[in-house]
Amino acid sequence: MGAFEYFALSKAGGLETNDDFVSTDAELGIFIVADGMGGRAGGSQASKVAVEVFLEQLRFLTPSSRTEGSNLRHAITVANTKICSLAKDNPMLSGMGTTLSALVTNNNKGKIVHVGDSRIYLLRNNNLNLLTKDHTLVAELIEQNHLSDEGAKKYPLRNVLSRSIGTQEVLEPDVIDIELQNDDLVLLSTDGLSKGLKLESLREILINGQREAPERLCNTLVETAVENHPHDNVSAVVIKVVKI
Repeated sequence: MGAFEYFALSKAGGLETNDDFVSTDAELGIFIVADGMGGRAGGSQASKVAVEVFLEQLRFLTPSSRTEGSNLRHAITVANTKICSLAKDNPMLSGMGTTLSALVTNNNKGKIVHVGDSRIYLLRNNNLNLLTKDHTLVAELIEQNHLSDEGAKKYPLRNVLSRSIGTQEVLEPDVIDIELQNDDLVLLSTDGLSKGLKLESLREILINGQREAPERLCNTLVETAVENHPHDNVSAVVIKVVKI
């Protein structure tokens, strides 16, 4: 197994409730963020249940099996079926759903599993790369050249997800290969962080803080984002690859 130093933090970001859910399981080599939606009752339950079901599907597999694309897609399918079922059985939970972005590792090899607009970044040799693609209506319109970056800021449906767990019966996650190296820094975050931190600020904090303990770096990221009033929950998981 690879050796990681890591820390996770989640804050309400000025809202009454926190619908984000984070999970770190270094023994399994799995790190997850999820951002629930669906009101006071549904959002927090959706994110928590989705993460727990996803983990349960992988927990008893071998390390190599956990990073097989078919098993990861199956875990998302089971989580999606569970959330859809909960919403169907309880009218109070109608409209519940969640994003889910996970890093699943097996030594230096790994997979990113992604649904929604939470994000996973990789800092390597002072280069910051976004490894995930936002599953939003706006992102799709930009990709299809139907909308400009500037126009996206004012687009009335800019917060609408095109893919999320629990809101569609058939769901295909993005499953992305990743090969980790010593001294890599991986950041998982919900969209409250990207709302509260511009990309340049995020890059600066990560580069300046990459030698710090993950706890301190994670606190700096989340606290800075919250101070900028994102009007959203803010969650982050900072993972430093110590030895591969």
